[in-house]
Amino acid sequence: MLLGLASALAVFWLSGKREATNDYVLVTQKSVSGLNTQAQVRFRGLRAGKVRDIGLDPKDPRNILIAISIDADMPVTKGTTARLNYQGVTGLASVLLEDKGENLEPLKGTDDEPPRIALQPNFMDTLGDDATELMTRMRQVAERTTALLSEQNVKNIGKTLANVETATAGISGSLKDLPQVMASLKQALNEENMKRLSVTLANMEKASGEAAPLIANLQGVSKKLDALLGETGGEITQTTLPRLNVLLQELSVNSRQMSRLLDQIEESPSMLIFGREARRPGPGEAGFAAK
Repeated sequence: MLLGLASALAVFWLSGKREATNDYVLVTQKSVSGLNTQAQVRFRGLRAGKVRDIGLDPKDPRNILIAISIDADMPVTKGTTARLNYQGVTGLASVLLEDKGENLEPLKGTDDEPPRIALQPNFMDTLGDDATELMTRMRQVAERTTALLSEQNVKNIGKTLANVETATAGISGSLKDLPQVMASLKQALNEENMKRLSVTLANMEKASGEAAPLIANLQGVSKKLDALLGETGGEITQTTLPRLNVLLQELSVNSRQMSRLLDQIEESPSMLIFGREARRPGPGEAGFAAK
């Protein structure tokens, strides 16, 4: 009896002081290779507990559940995250808990089940996912490049480049002639030519103004003649003949004026540009000089 009591005391003594712990469950769908039971759990680098069990979730076999026990005085909150930390070249892993203080509300379980913490992917998992995505994108780029550089597209690109080269050559030739064209245009639009152009337009406007009354008179005579013929009803009476004579005289005068204007323009077309020459003074008028 004494020996048994001594053995129990020795076991209790050697086991050290027992402290209160809290249980948590880490959940992940990634590989947890290198993690074993009794692996260390550290909270922000401090030794906090151990891994008790590793197994599949009976409700969802895709999930892997990692049961851990850590000291009750560790402030695990809803902002606490977990990830695997591999040590050295041995490949053994431990659990590292981190908390940045983003949510200080204590983490509690539900329905008598321990609280769950999602296990974050480690560096190797992220690297593998990124490498897979990179290879997928590279394969897509290679397929699109192959389609782009097909034989037909290469021929089309060659034709396009040839057309661009031809167009560039044409533009270059046009640009060479551009200074000469600009110089000619500048010379044509000098001040003297602009004055001549203004005088020409003024003279043409003056000639049009002189011809306008004659045309208006002819139109008026024509209207009067139409009205007169309408009134006679095809019969010329004694009262109609005098009026018809007056209209014919007006028509004759207007026709002679129009004829003289046309003859002057025909004899001296320059009058449309330089204007009508000043009338020379006759005998007895100032400035008269006998030839």
